[in-house]
Amino acid sequence: MPNANTWYALYPGVRNHRKSGLVGTDATTQHAINRRDRRGKEPASAMNYPLTLAKLLGGLLLVAFSLTGHAEKKVTQVTTAKLADITFFQTYTAPATTLSLNESRVSAETSGKILKIPVRVGDSVAKGELLAALDCQENSFRVTRAEAGLTSIEARVTLANQQIKRTKSLIKTSSVSEERLNQQQADLQVALADRSAQYTTIAEARLNQARCLITAPFTGIVRERLAGEGEWINPGQPIIQLIDKERLEISAQISVDLIDTLQQTDKIQLETNQGNYGVAIRQVVPTVESLGRNREVRLQFTDGQALPGSSGRLTWQSTQPYVPADIPVRRDKQLGLFLLDQEKARFHPLANALEGHPARVDLPSNVEVIMEGRQALNNGDSIEQAN
Repeated sequence: MPNANTWYALYPGVRNHRKSGLVGTDATTQHAINRRDRRGKEPASAMNYPLTLAKLLGGLLLVAFSLTGHAEKKVTQVTTAKLADITFFQTYTAPATTLSLNESRVSAETSGKILKIPVRVGDSVAKGELLAALDCQENSFRVTRAEAGLTSIEARVTLANQQIKRTKSLIKTSSVSEERLNQQQADLQVALADRSAQYTTIAEARLNQARCLITAPFTGIVRERLAGEGEWINPGQPIIQLIDKERLEISAQISVDLIDTLQQTDKIQLETNQGNYGVAIRQVVPTVESLGRNREVRLQFTDGQALPGSSGRLTWQSTQPYVPADIPVRRDKQLGLFLLDQEKARFHPLANALEGHPARVDLPSNVEVIMEGRQALNNGDSIEQAN
């Protein structure tokens, strides 16, 4: 701080004061006194400058100390919640359709005129139930002719056996030659071969006769009649369209981003207007649709069955918890949560979190998450819980 002599050098009009006046004035000081006498008071710049400067410096020091102390003692009040109370399990849906593994156009296997079709569209039929009957007179005649031919061949076989037996007895007396026996044995072999061929002819004729009765190859539902009574049909011509109602599957188109969540979940349901059904994955088709970036998933029913052709929504839940989109905050270009850690705020980044989307978390369910006040926090800030 300046001494008295320095002040006197700066302000020559200032000297030692006494009650009666000034002591030790020189010419310069006398000029200042004369100026004071004319104005009636001492100039403010001469008398108040040192005091003002000291007050200003002291005030700045007080403000600095005050701000430093306040910063050191800053504590943010917050509220917290357990992670289990704010998380949820994400629900996913995808369109799905129930398909029949067998949707067959049942055709005729033989030619003939349709005598009757006893089933109608929408009828449920059991396996082996009659769908259509053809006129089988011609096939019946073929069966009769084949059976008659077999009778004739059997007679030839019987005769050949008798002749061989007689010839063998005559050979012992040398009444016939051995060559005759050989001829008779050859005739027997031909008759036996003809008999085997005739058995095949009879079986074929009976099969064609049976084909006149067209039956259901599986338990199903009649979807369409493709021919009418009185029509002449040929082999391969369809008569009835039949849908298998027991062997069913579900087909769903799933985004490639959700395939993992579907494979990891332990509960999948098909929701239809008929009700909800439990289903399980049978196969994820190893191809990706080029336009929609989807993969087809085939599923099978585990609890009841919907009707063939039913449409609905496939629903499942994630196995990991998510926090709502408005809870994570961004710090250092990362989205995350502020956690309570011994009266400190600890920032926990969330991997793969996206702005405006629910975020998956991998923390214990009992961890305390800071809710109110989190927007003003930084990692490591001191906090206290509000009442």
